[in-house]
Amino acid sequence: MASLNTNGRQRSGGQTERAAALARLLHEECVRLLGLYTERESFPSIPESRAQLVIIPPLTPQLSNAEKICFLHAALEECLRLLEEVIRREDTEFSDGEEDEYKKQRRTVKTRLGHLLISTERLLVDGKTCAATVATVPDSVDSGSFALKKWILQVLQDLEYWSSQTSVTLQSLPEKTKTANRTTRGPRRHRGRLRK
Repeated sequence: MASLNTNGRQRSGGQTERAAALARLLHEECVRLLGLYTERESFPSIPESRAQLVIIPPLTPQLSNAEKICFLHAALEECLRLLEEVIRREDTEFSDGEEDEYKKQRRTVKTRLGHLLISTERLLVDGKTCAATVATVPDSVDSGSFALKKWILQVLQDLEYWSSQTSVTLQSLPEKTKTANRTTRGPRRHRGRLRK
């Protein structure tokens, strides 16, 4: 964490560079997780065109850099909640009790995503918060196991998409944003029950 002087400004930059590096690494981990899942469930490796489950306003040039970071942070928060729901559903409904490569990678992605959330929260200006919307979680009792597996695939595709968007956006920010003011509040807990 960069140190602060009495005026609340950072003495040294690097917050955005660290967040961008984390986002790049998370994206690589998400690509691997998605690949393991499609292979495991025999889904096509090339995803069909579909809308994101997690939705934020388009990251247009009209948005400030601070707003882009804020909305991406909100999208990543929803991705973590969705991933936690995926883990709960899979372990309850499909688990065979074995710790395979997919489950290890799933845990790695969850941990890395938590770190990126803390890192991007430190970039939020003046405690600003944004909201992302998320599609309803299907009820497996009504929709069946295949529909649930397809929803899980969509969640993993969203993870890959939003980690990529975060990486690209953070890397494209101008230098002055990389030393922007930040708040001194501590990171929030990124947990909570997913609303259906």
